[in-house]
Amino acid sequence: MNVNPAPRFLSFVKMSGAGNDFVVADNRDGSIAEEDKAGLARRACRRKIGIGADGLILIERDGGQDADYVMRYFNADGSEGELCGNGTRCAAVFAREIGAGGISQRIATPAGVLRADILSGSAAAATVRVAMAKPSPIRRLRLSDLPGGEAELCALEVGVPHAIEVVPDVGVVDVDRRGSAIRRHSVFPAGANANFIALDEGSGEIRLRTFERGVEAECLACGTGATAAVTVAHRLFGWPAAVPVRVASGDLIQIDCAGEAPLMEGPVTRVFEGAFGLVSGPTAPRAEQAAGR
Repeated sequence: MNVNPAPRFLSFVKMSGAGNDFVVADNRDGSIAEEDKAGLARRACRRKIGIGADGLILIERDGGQDADYVMRYFNADGSEGELCGNGTRCAAVFAREIGAGGISQRIATPAGVLRADILSGSAAAATVRVAMAKPSPIRRLRLSDLPGGEAELCALEVGVPHAIEVVPDVGVVDVDRRGSAIRRHSVFPAGANANFIALDEGSGEIRLRTFERGVEAECLACGTGATAAVTVAHRLFGWPAAVPVRVASGDLIQIDCAGEAPLMEGPVTRVFEGAFGLVSGPTAPRAEQAAGR
């Protein structure tokens, strides 16, 4: 007589950082095995038949890294990202809710230990500031083999690789075609997030649209991309060190790159919570259940 094992479910919270959305879960007990994390990210983040998100965030024990906890971030395609700026803000709010961190937190990531401060709000909606990874030097590149014509790009890393193209109007850029071509271009062996920015002198804002590596689509916001955008504007175009960045969702992310570590400040909202069915194996074909409440 075959006895089917009892179904297992992952409790999660769906969160948004300025429109960049995530499935966030507590894995401090290690119940999600390492070999299952990539597959879980692919299934949970898949829109229409999963929960739907740009990425999966797991809160794990610090492992002796002198931090409150470890944040593991997996893109929607299952690849692990070194850093996610908007995701770090969401992780901080969730971690406070589950008792893994307080108002001020030290968060271990593959890009280093970051400090996050919850400035205001509650578990439902908050404003969080994160001291980001130090940006790398900027490289200037010219690419001629792109949809829509050649581009002059600025390439740098803010925990993850970014390419920046300054354009007159981000609203007319074919982000899917041009962004995808930049993201996969051979000059970026590990790939890169493709960012299109407009320097709006009238409003004093930078307008940003991003084609994100690992999501393989345009995202409504990118925190590391916003940090990269202000870094380029400040270092190369004489803009102030502290600039608001208007992302595709319409939200503002405040960036201040005057200090050693750029400060990124922006909104976090709790969308819903639920339970997601777990299946064994990293390439399981579907989710048994996704339920919000």
